[in-house]
Amino acid sequence: MTFQIGIEDLVANALIENLKQDNTKRFISYSEIESYGAQVVSFLTEEGNKAVLIFSRATTNQMLRDYSNFFEEVVIDDKTGIQLRSTIRIKDLIVTFRGYLTLTLLKAYIQSYRKENL
Repeated sequence: MTFQIGIEDLVANALIENLKQDNTKRFISYSEIESYGAQVVSFLTEEGNKAVLIFSRATTNQMLRDYSNFFEEVVIDDKTGIQLRSTIRIKDLIVTFRGYLTLTLLKAYIQSYRKENL
């Protein structure tokens, strides 16, 4: 199976895993997103699947428009990345971004986070 992984799903799932570990970690840098995405693709490949990350400036800008109620681009400690808006809870992310995932993809997001520990 081939998975196309958009930046919005990557960001949301990284933030879900961050918040499970520390409910104050509402920011993820672009370098962390990129590293996490590589781990997700690696996990899926090891499981016999194909995966393509859809991660560019254009798709990031589209995500920030489409999900402006969830995310905003910020700079923290000289690192640019995505921050979860203060009104959004982990439950909101789970309902919006995990409700439709296949078990394989959900497993990839969770296991890859553990490897990467963002």
